[in-house]
Amino acid sequence: MDHTCVAWQGAAVEDPRALAMALDALEVEGTFVVLADDVLASDRHLAAAVGMAHRRWERGRAVGRTLGAELMRCLAGSHHIGEAIRAVGLQAGAAKGWLVGLGAGKDETESLLARFGFTPCAPHTMTGEGRERLGLPATGELELLALGLVAEADLLA
Repeated sequence: MDHTCVAWQGAAVEDPRALAMALDALEVEGTFVVLADDVLASDRHLAAAVGMAHRRWERGRAVGRTLGAELMRCLAGSHHIGEAIRAVGLQAGAAKGWLVGLGAGKDETESLLARFGFTPCAPHTMTGEGRERLGLPATGELELLALGLVAEADLLA
């Protein structure tokens, strides 16, 4: 599945759920997911989770009620959507994050950022806090550990 991912920064988001619901309510091509700034290990990590979520969605085997929720579940390596949202979702007060567009182009994804008052910025990196929320050890090859979460999500579902 085609996807885009843009790092953003802007004013603090006090209600991440309201932002997610506003994105869901838009009549645009694709599905958009807001993620915390510190939870993506690499482009490969995101691509693996997008592929897994899409396959499960297309086969009717998704745990999440939306493709976006399934993506978050796959990124977090969890069976539980609530746990996944707490692990990879935007936290209240966050002033930076990622916007992932599933089935959407980069231009459309970036225009949505502007619509919500955010600006694209340099890519974020995974932090120790992000690793901890995902249950990853403090040491070890980050990308391989994150890819293991995606595989685990498929096994748990």
